[in-house]
Amino acid sequence: MFSTILKSKFAWFVIIYYLILLGWWIKIFFSGSQTNPENYFFGTFYAVLAILGAVNGIMISKVYGGWSSIIGKGIILLGLGIFAQACGQLIWSYYNIVLKVDVPYPSVADIGYFSLIPAYTMGALMFAQASGGKFSLQTSSGKILAFLIPTIALILAYFLFLRDVGFDLSDPIKTFFDVGYPLGEIIPVSIALFTLTLTKSLLGGTMKKRILYLVGAFFFQFLTEYLFLYAAGTETYFNGDWHDLMYATSYVIMSLGLISFRSYE
Repeated sequence: MFSTILKSKFAWFVIIYYLILLGWWIKIFFSGSQTNPENYFFGTFYAVLAILGAVNGIMISKVYGGWSSIIGKGIILLGLGIFAQACGQLIWSYYNIVLKVDVPYPSVADIGYFSLIPAYTMGALMFAQASGGKFSLQTSSGKILAFLIPTIALILAYFLFLRDVGFDLSDPIKTFFDVGYPLGEIIPVSIALFTLTLTKSLLGGTMKKRILYLVGAFFFQFLTEYLFLYAAGTETYFNGDWHDLMYATSYVIMSLGLISFRSYE
């Protein structure tokens, strides 16, 4: 899988772009800056990287027939997921750079951010279907795994975040996002874990490393979202801090994961 990634010129572009962003972030971090324009522009530039990674992934889906195949649909949906979140980031930057106001929560940007969740979930479902998920649910072991994995994942999400969330029924939209982000992010993780148990039959087993990689990518995205929401809730987040570096890293991880599908091996 990694040999496939490293053979891609675009993968090297992504890696070099990320290293430049990393160097830029280190400069911002050690400068102690929190409200300089540089902090806001950092978010804009890593969003551009995510968009390029998404477009490249959608082009790679053509190897599998694009929308005409289950795996092609899965790749497209993952690409659309990071594309949507990158659009949310660009809207966030628009608030900060153009309008020069604090970004409200919830805002239009949250539509882009939250769209990643259904896109990633449906993408994970496509891979589960391709690996025989529907058939496996007819077996006892498949039913047990289908129950245990999401249950454990939801319990994890609750203890990590939801038990500390105050439910404000007077602001249902905010409550929806407060609950929806951590719960939603854990769903593709659990689906991918379930799919991982089935991948021996997926294209002769060649997909197993890729699915394992996707599990890691989904979980890193969940962890990034959780830490950001916690920082935002405690009012310790500022543009260009280490949470933004984590978002940039999550986009790179998924972009490279999509590149791994560029050939059947």
